[in-house]
Amino acid sequence: MKGKIHFWILIGFILINSLIYWPTLFEPTSYGDECIYLTLGQGFNQGLVFYRDIHDNKPPFLYLVAAFSHQLPVFRFLALIWKLIGLILIGELAYQLSKKWLATLLSLLTFTLGYLFFEGKVANGEIFMMTPAIAAIYLFWIKRKALSPTRAILIGALFALGFLFKVPVFFDFLALLTALFFPEIKNLKKKVFWGLILGFTLPIILSIIYYALQGAFTPYVRSALLQNIGYLSSWQGSNQGLFIRGLLLMIATFGLWRLKSRLSFDLYFISLWFIFALFGALLSARPYPHYLIQIVPALSLLIGLISKPKAKSLLLAGAALSLVIAVYHLFHFWWYPLWPDYQKTLSYLTGQIDKENYLKLWGERTAENYHLAQFIRQTTSPQERIFVWGEASCIYALSQRLPPGRYTVNYHLFDFNGFQETLAAIQKTRPKLIIKMIDESRSWPELDQLLSRDYRRLIKPDLKDQIYLRIGP
Repeated sequence: MKGKIHFWILIGFILINSLIYWPTLFEPTSYGDECIYLTLGQGFNQGLVFYRDIHDNKPPFLYLVAAFSHQLPVFRFLALIWKLIGLILIGELAYQLSKKWLATLLSLLTFTLGYLFFEGKVANGEIFMMTPAIAAIYLFWIKRKALSPTRAILIGALFALGFLFKVPVFFDFLALLTALFFPEIKNLKKKVFWGLILGFTLPIILSIIYYALQGAFTPYVRSALLQNIGYLSSWQGSNQGLFIRGLLLMIATFGLWRLKSRLSFDLYFISLWFIFALFGALLSARPYPHYLIQIVPALSLLIGLISKPKAKSLLLAGAALSLVIAVYHLFHFWWYPLWPDYQKTLSYLTGQIDKENYLKLWGERTAENYHLAQFIRQTTSPQERIFVWGEASCIYALSQRLPPGRYTVNYHLFDFNGFQETLAAIQKTRPKLIIKMIDESRSWPELDQLLSRDYRRLIKPDLKDQIYLRIGP
């Protein structure tokens, strides 16, 4: 009977999540990160090599999914499938931990609300990196007392899959390695430990070899791996906060280790996973809500363990939830209202407003991007390059045209001093169109000189951005 209730709860939450995220598949292409992923995906489909020919600072698998998707609705649909797989695995884990349908209910409710509130509608790296990590934890849990080296390699490889979507999942893997010292499983053979290490490191090493063979060893290692180290301190200007958080992680880990004889292995392990995931989510101390998706799986299982009538379960679950609330306010995480976005999309889908007014509801810049992209597609061929001076990733994604150089947004040009490289790329590819976005106030004198020499201004009353057409062939 309990198993049937668990099954129907699982089916119910699959349907609920599908219903929740279905309207988001129809939102316009306007979220900057998604536009960057789609632009890199377009580059891949045209034969460019990530990091060498077109740049961003995440590992490659997210861009490969975007390349397969081509357009935002498909990209978000794949993210939805990824979320549903994670939800199913969390539901199964919750039931395995307690054999109570209430645990399934509590865990899936926490998982659903956590993903929803922390930008789960967006196809961000956290969604794609966490599902393989959840699968790895699930495989570990069901065979934790008789873990073979082969299964250990598979578990490590699943964590590597998550890592190749986004780097912070490394700390979820580190939580598993730390848990191996628990008395219940510390007698596992050394081959198991090294199997986990091999499974995790081998795919990453193979990815490095692949990009080395593509002539992209240095930009890949620097951009997707090493650059993330500098990224950690760039928000608040120093690594002091990171050091303090690392110290707190060690103290919390030591505290759990001292309590291990008083805790069941499930409570110890999920608590350990939670604190390591929280550290990963706070690596950069940046206030983007989607970073907190990393903590949702472990938090969901802790909440599910409340179904066991034990004071320790209640205490640790309450402490974890209180810590999330405190962290949210302490780091001033941003908040994006959900219901207004649903209202916009439902109004459009039910025919209350037309597409033009729908786009305007997402901001004048969104509507302008769509009009500009349509003009670009009408004026240029698919293989022609364009250059946009501004935060232009959505224009590249919507027009399905690529920039002349590696960078898709101005902040990359400024962060990596890519002006001379980009100017050389413009002079080499001679893009037919160059656009200066009206909301980009910063200047680039060398670009202005090139425009005055090789381009003429087009007057398009229906477009606010400045458009320049190349003179001559």
